[in-house]
Amino acid sequence: MKQLKKWGADGIMVKLTEGTGYLSPKAGTQITNGFKLFDTVGVYHFFHGRGTAEAQYFLAWVKKMGLDKSTVLAIDVEAPDLPYSTTSQVNVFLRYLIAHGYKNVITYGSGSWFNAGRINRSQLVDKAIWVAAYGVSQPGVANANAWQYTDNFHGVDCSYDFDGKLSGKATKATPKKASYWADNGLYEVITSEVNVYGKPALDKANKRRIHFSKGSTIYGKAVKYGKVYRIKTDVGYISANRDYVKLVRKSGGK
Repeated sequence: MKQLKKWGADGIMVKLTEGTGYLSPKAGTQITNGFKLFDTVGVYHFFHGRGTAEAQYFLAWVKKMGLDKSTVLAIDVEAPDLPYSTTSQVNVFLRYLIAHGYKNVITYGSGSWFNAGRINRSQLVDKAIWVAAYGVSQPGVANANAWQYTDNFHGVDCSYDFDGKLSGKATKATPKKASYWADNGLYEVITSEVNVYGKPALDKANKRRIHFSKGSTIYGKAVKYGKVYRIKTDVGYISANRDYVKLVRKSGGK
């Protein structure tokens, strides 16, 4: 965490709970260490669709961790077992937290889920949203409060907090201009790890359970995606960002 702060992080969001029976074994230590370095520490719950039961479970642990009512509480809406339209149960969850005095709430999800209406922002009881969209120059959802722009900031996810909804500190989005490979061939992973996605849209909704570690070599084909490129491998798509992979050997053909 000290190193993340040196790299520019203003705060952390810690996974606390999931469903109605999971508590992250790292949460207590992460929260304690987070408060030693940052002004605020937020927590999130990974949601499986049971609004009241999950809100009760989450809030019980929020209180056991000694987190007060100023704490940012996020609901992470991305689980594959959720119904297509999940807004109503998200609202049940949010209402429970708000009714118990925890009003700094925010809803997290993939840009594709917000744009498809799976999470209907206009119907949310609290309109604050935290959008995940990777490998692009903007979150792709109008007026997002926060944008998780990468899943590989020195090995962890990282977000821009536009108006202070996550950390209390507004940030200006100034992503480094990325450079992409556009060649077919053999690539080597040069960052800690690179995640694999089922589609060229590199967002949480398409993320697979596999990844390539540093030093891995992968054969792939460059695929144009908007103004950038992805590398299509036998197991899915990876980023063609030159900060993540390097071309070891170029191959001919399209």
